[in-house]
Amino acid sequence: MARDDAAPTDVGERDADIIWLYDMRAEVGARPHDAANCSILVDGPFLYVCTSNGVDDTHKRVAAPDAPSVIVLDKATGRLVGRDGAGIGPRIIHSLWSSLSLGEVKGRTLVFFGGGDGVCYAFEALKAAPPNDRPVELRTVWRFDCDPSAPKDNPLQYQDNRREGASNISGMPVFHKNRVYVAAGGDVWHGKRQAWLKCIDATKTGEITTGGEVWSAPLERHCISTPAVRDDLVYIADCGGQVRCLDADTGQPYWTHEMSGEIWASTLVADGKVYVGSRRGDFCILAAGKEKRALASVDLGSPMDATPAAAGGTLYIVTMSRLYAVQEDQR
Repeated sequence: MARDDAAPTDVGERDADIIWLYDMRAEVGARPHDAANCSILVDGPFLYVCTSNGVDDTHKRVAAPDAPSVIVLDKATGRLVGRDGAGIGPRIIHSLWSSLSLGEVKGRTLVFFGGGDGVCYAFEALKAAPPNDRPVELRTVWRFDCDPSAPKDNPLQYQDNRREGASNISGMPVFHKNRVYVAAGGDVWHGKRQAWLKCIDATKTGEITTGGEVWSAPLERHCISTPAVRDDLVYIADCGGQVRCLDADTGQPYWTHEMSGEIWASTLVADGKVYVGSRRGDFCILAAGKEKRALASVDLGSPMDATPAAAGGTLYIVTMSRLYAVQEDQR
């Protein structure tokens, strides 16, 4: 692989082989906006992928409104085996940002997706690949409109309106105990500031709008984070720089912690603590639980857009300039 004006790169014995490539632009007509924005969901032999379809460079029209929002590939061959038929494209207000998640509801495996139209979708997971080369259409089990009062016709007419307009979902829906937790609201770059954390009953079936809502909690403003759920508590950060802890069953708020700068990253709950970083370089550690206790705050001097990760007793933190690996001093 190389630039168009350069010679191919020499491949050495330690270079990985490319087994297959799937061009979403050429194969399904998707027009990703800004970047490929999702993580891939792996379920047995299948890969569930958000196409990152979105508006063109003018931000005034969706470049490929008929393209799918979700595709399913055979992970061994890269063959397209499924695609959604939800028709999300014409209602996208900026782009598709959400990663997909999975859960078992009443003995049936469902795949959850946050649409660029402010709707959370539950698709029935594929059990087997189609016998021919024609992909199947994913069955929509239910859909939940996180902002039913928002304007639905020509949502792009509200572009850059910070007071009213359609909603978007950027973070991943989180499945826990037959419920789905998802943040939705105005687009962080071009939409209204209003946002909410929603709790949805995943056992509901049929074409629902608000019938599956268990509770709804307002956020400070735009939210692109994924909720973290642990010990019947849910933690969420928003672009207003606030971290919240709520009761996962009722939505009752327990505490709010204000940080310096917008928060684009999601909260990590590990080792009895809540870790989160802001775009002003503020890395905060809070005690997990109903009682608010701020344990530490460190200025890392660079924006943090990614969620920290914990593995093997090590905490990994990535900023726009450095990757940190932090361990407890064993001396």
